[in-house]
Amino acid sequence: MSLSARFRAFAAPFLAVGEEGAVIQRNVGWLAADRVFRLAVGTVLNVWMIRYLGAQQLGLFSFAQSVVGILAILSQLGLETILVRDLVRRPDETREILGSALGLRLAGAAATFALSVATIALLRPDNRTALALAMVFASIYFFLALDVVESWFQSRTRVAPYVVARSVAFVLSSIAKTWALIAGAPIVVLAMTMAGEYVLAAVGLALAYRRQGDAPAGWCWRPAVASQLLRDAWPLVLNGAAVMLSIRIDQAMLTLMRSEHENGIYAAAQRLTEILFFIPVAFMNAAAPALLRSHRRDRAEYDRRLQRVFFVLTWTAVGIALPVSLLARPIVTTLFGPEFADSGPVLALHIWSAPALFMGVGISNWFIAEERQRDLMVRSIIAAAANVALNLWLIPAFGARGAALATLAAQTLAYWLANAAFAPTRGLFRLQCRALLRGTPRRD
Repeated sequence: MSLSARFRAFAAPFLAVGEEGAVIQRNVGWLAADRVFRLAVGTVLNVWMIRYLGAQQLGLFSFAQSVVGILAILSQLGLETILVRDLVRRPDETREILGSALGLRLAGAAATFALSVATIALLRPDNRTALALAMVFASIYFFLALDVVESWFQSRTRVAPYVVARSVAFVLSSIAKTWALIAGAPIVVLAMTMAGEYVLAAVGLALAYRRQGDAPAGWCWRPAVASQLLRDAWPLVLNGAAVMLSIRIDQAMLTLMRSEHENGIYAAAQRLTEILFFIPVAFMNAAAPALLRSHRRDRAEYDRRLQRVFFVLTWTAVGIALPVSLLARPIVTTLFGPEFADSGPVLALHIWSAPALFMGVGISNWFIAEERQRDLMVRSIIAAAANVALNLWLIPAFGARGAALATLAAQTLAYWLANAAFAPTRGLFRLQCRALLRGTPRRD
């Protein structure tokens, strides 16, 4: 049997079969091609940019990104999965759902912008560059509000149109970033080239949506629908805030407790780890509609598919983390230069947070399907609280390495061990443990 045939035979049980399976395989193909392209181009440009900025300026750049990222949950509002679910379940209310979600996202973007500017002004009152960076990064979320269109495409299991729109935006912004690096542009101009990608992507998404023959026009704001979206999503809002806090707070704390240079050392390692995050997100975006439908049809079938998802996500992360951790120092010095040699030990630790983070993306489907958003929120709050506490303890003594160790411990606690501590999720924990040993579940 050929390698591709073996893979299809392995994947079929946890995705879908027949026409539904064929659609998902095409979607995975589109998403994989898009992400591989972004990975190749984005890695080159990120390496170039890190070398260009150096540890000090990279620390400032990442500090502004982190502060805005923590506050940006006010823009996202945790609506992504809720929107896909509601659009699948209530297609006759598409206009009201999309219009209300867009209104909520735009209001959240305005709040994100105002709070980001105020926070940076408070933390770095004499640093105009930090304030300008925060304004650029926060403005992105006005354009990200149009991501509600992507939710509509996902609910229809169509990924090609929005992948093409985003890819074109990525190519054009990459050209602009290349020009900025060649021209020796200031750090704020580099940030603007990054923001330009989201502006172009919003335009592309709008055009792609208008080209769909069955795309409902005349979106409208309905207070009752908006209120229902918020009621369903508020645990996910807190969950998203906690997730972002656990991911970004280390950079803010490193800058405030140590220095921008120390944060630059950490940020270089973290950016390499973050490259991997597209894998579970792309995989779950493609598989989520089929998993949710199987949950409604047959719970045993859903559990079998989910176990396979966990198996793939976990062992993919382990297979990446092992060689990267062994070769961490030569990787960072080759990519970023000798100035970032201290990022090697940081990367060797930080990369092992990948298995827990991959699993965190995977288990979110179970919590949504079971309508246990509050429990998912609790896991993320545990991660954020543990990360903050561990950072307070480890950063003064170990700097960037302490922040990496804090992230590893906090993510493992939240997305693996915590499920064993609560009765409603012990079954999920057993499913996670079984997935470590085998990808093919036993049929009861």
